[in-house]
Amino acid sequence: MLINFTFGNFRSFRDEKTLSMEAGSIKELNESVITKDSYRLLPAAVMYGANSSGKSNVLEALLTMRRLVLNSVRLNPYDILDYQPFLLNTTSKNEPTSFEIQFLNNGLTYRYGFEYDRTHICNEWLYEKAPKQREFNLFLRAENDYEISKKCFPEGIGKESATPSNRLFVSLVAQLNGPKSLSILDWFSGCNYLSGISSEGYEGFTLSMFYQHINLCQDALNFFHATGLGFNDIIVTEKKISDEMLSGNIPADIRRRMLNDMKSHIFLEAKTTHNIYGENGKITNLATFDKDKMESEGTKKIIEMSGPIFDTLASGKVLIVDELDAKLHPMLTRSILKLFMSPETNKNGAQLIFTTHDTNLLNLSYLRRDQIWFTEKDATESTDLYSLIEFKDENGNTIRNDRSIEKDYINGRYGAIPFIH
Repeated sequence: MLINFTFGNFRSFRDEKTLSMEAGSIKELNESVITKDSYRLLPAAVMYGANSSGKSNVLEALLTMRRLVLNSVRLNPYDILDYQPFLLNTTSKNEPTSFEIQFLNNGLTYRYGFEYDRTHICNEWLYEKAPKQREFNLFLRAENDYEISKKCFPEGIGKESATPSNRLFVSLVAQLNGPKSLSILDWFSGCNYLSGISSEGYEGFTLSMFYQHINLCQDALNFFHATGLGFNDIIVTEKKISDEMLSGNIPADIRRRMLNDMKSHIFLEAKTTHNIYGENGKITNLATFDKDKMESEGTKKIIEMSGPIFDTLASGKVLIVDELDAKLHPMLTRSILKLFMSPETNKNGAQLIFTTHDTNLLNLSYLRRDQIWFTEKDATESTDLYSLIEFKDENGNTIRNDRSIEKDYINGRYGAIPFIH
């Protein structure tokens, strides 16, 4: 589970900011708080802000760290890194970007981070903490100097000189089957990402789930029925390979080779079933429709998102969604959030982190004050990130839990809204 994520000098963020999933000492929705070891962690966090305020950059920072960790082993020694500093400042545009993450994995707390620029890793560190024990550093890296714990991180001993300056040490050690390093990479690989606007990249995963995993399918179907999407069932079958699947302007010899290659892969298609009613209103038969042709955009999105959503819930992973509410009715957005907030459906410590413009969720019946985050740019166009629980009013008081959060937000009380002149 994610505990904290801290980042700085990345895109619109000049200064270091922290997204915390630790629950504050407030009483609302206490049943949703997940207790693990000595931590009280939140199952969801939502970010609000005007367009171009930087809320998507919070998610992109986490995803960039994930990409750097998982793809570091593929780099050649002189490849450039994905370096995106804050460019609207004469100093920051030449300074390192920093990422640090703290998470629970296999009963241990890890704190891992690094600083880097376009050409190399400047600093890197990894700490470990067992329950009821103090935190130990496994390794510290400053440029090409390493301090490695022989007792706590023997898998790293002797690997220093084999690490190019642009590669992460933890990734190289994991490539050489270091068990603790592998567990770090496994945690990052378990973070799912969805774009709320485009299903590209996860529709195939969802169809495979309906094709192979009966239990997850039933959970998804129960959710579809509870939200009243209108269809009875989803039927996923293998799609026959045909010449019509390829563009007509491909040369014949290339077309034949492509068709032969396609035959070695499984292509899936989804159909939905609907009731057919007689004049008396009773069900007389079932009709089967092609999902992509006959269902609404919102229904297609819910179906396509269901694979990562229910996989995340089943495995206790982290799901990151940009623009969760796109194409969805507010009740559907709320229903997805409820899957993570309810202990009955979130039994494995799954977490949802998302951005939205749906102000209907700004209700303390659905979210706690420490789960609501805002992004707003200052006069120098640098983004600030702050939660509702941290917000102070004009008298220096924290926001009370009996206020109308949605109304206050629309009226600009918490900032993070567009200024339309």
